[in-house]
Amino acid sequence: MPERVDFDPELHFLTRGYTQRVPPEYFADTDASGIIWQPDVYPEVLSLARKHHRTAIIDLGCGRAGKLAALREQSPDLDIIGVDFGSNIDWCRERLPFGLWLDADLEAATALPLAPEVIARSVVVCSDVLEHLTDPRPAMRLICWLLDRGAACAVLSTPARDKRAGAAHVGPPFNPAHVREWTQAEFRAFVASFPVAIERFELTRSDDGGGGLTTQLVVVTRRGEHR
Repeated sequence: MPERVDFDPELHFLTRGYTQRVPPEYFADTDASGIIWQPDVYPEVLSLARKHHRTAIIDLGCGRAGKLAALREQSPDLDIIGVDFGSNIDWCRERLPFGLWLDADLEAATALPLAPEVIARSVVVCSDVLEHLTDPRPAMRLICWLLDRGAACAVLSTPARDKRAGAAHVGPPFNPAHVREWTQAEFRAFVASFPVAIERFELTRSDDGGGGLTTQLVVVTRRGEHR
């Protein structure tokens, strides 16, 4: 018998009755634990950039860009574009001379001030960001905007609630900077509500300290493209 689906489109396809945290704490990317979170996401972004012969990475919600810096060390030919706001983007501008750092509110931005030829040679990443946004739909629309203008693909990651707290935990999340955490079925429904094609949907490591496969990794392309 198929599993009963009771997702609420007005709640970003979370299960009806889920309690979001509004407002969340601002996420200042200052973790000094030495743990690398989502260690496999950015290497996958680089692999996709090489596969599609792209030379620019656009990171929506880049934080303090430690993983972008590691990619740049590995591939000095990459053009790095980081997008964030507040103290995170100020930090990048002050300390990281290699990138273009754009101040943008991902809950409001409808476009980015980038030349069409830059977008057309890019891969987009939005790693563990959507769960921090009170309204994640504008960020998804911005991803669609970038794909429509020629970005090869976008890599999304977010916690898998069913693999962490459990699907029966209906919020708010334990992390005070998270508004919500989706199960895999909920997140697939949320992503599929936008004009994108889901190329891959899988689990990846949450960290390099033995946290297990509890992070969702999704690769999307422009709907209608065949790869």
